Amino acid sequence: MPMSFFERVAKWQTMLKAIAQTGLAFTQSPYERERYEELLKLAAEMAVAMEGQEDDEETILKFFERWRAEIQQGAAGYVTPKVVINAAVFDDENRLLLVQRLDRGTWFLPGGWADVGYPPSEIAVKEVREETGLLVEPLRLIAILDGFRHKFSLGIPFYCLVYDCRFIHGQLRPLPHECKDAKFFGEKELPEPLHGDGRWASLIFELKKGNLPIPYSD
Repeated sequence: MPMSFFERVAKWQTMLKAIAQTGLAFTQSPYERERYEELLKLAAEMAVAMEGQEDDEETILKFFERWRAEIQQGAAGYVTPKVVINAAVFDDENRLLLVQRLDRGTWFLPGGWADVGYPPSEIAVKEVREETGLLVEPLRLIAILDGFRHKFSLGIPFYCLVYDCRFIHGQLRPLPHECKDAKFFGEKELPEPLHGDGRWASLIFELKKGNLPIPYSD
């Protein structure tokens, strides 16, 4: 599913912000610093316009100053996508576990931001247990999904690492402050609305059936 014009502009704005912040983290030249700050201000103007806020200098400056304060020098300041860990959990009937997000009402794989100090596979297990009450065993990394391509987020660039996980035991118990619901669904009975562009769901089933190379990247 192609991106809409608004989604493309949102992606450009995020990329422009990242280029400016990374440039400011590394440059030692006052001339380059001035130009990167101009780029960062332009990204701030785009963000204000896309959010429908009043397009005045004070509002733009608030965005600019907040983003400017995020910058760290050197490698620590290199802007890269964040990482989300998700679990593809199937039951004995080859139904896929999905949770309904509390914030948007969309259905997606259980998961969350990668935590420092944990290997990705352990995070997959932890997120499933916290969000659904189920105990699972991670088997293998099956997919790396680009948040932009799948329309998961317009403002925060990130990659989803999806782990194939085996259901061990437990009763579904959705986490109240994060999930409205949690259920297993067959390929022909997926709920609506699916998170993002929804393409990921059919990809997960195809990966489970062995019809796509693993790990799949999209």
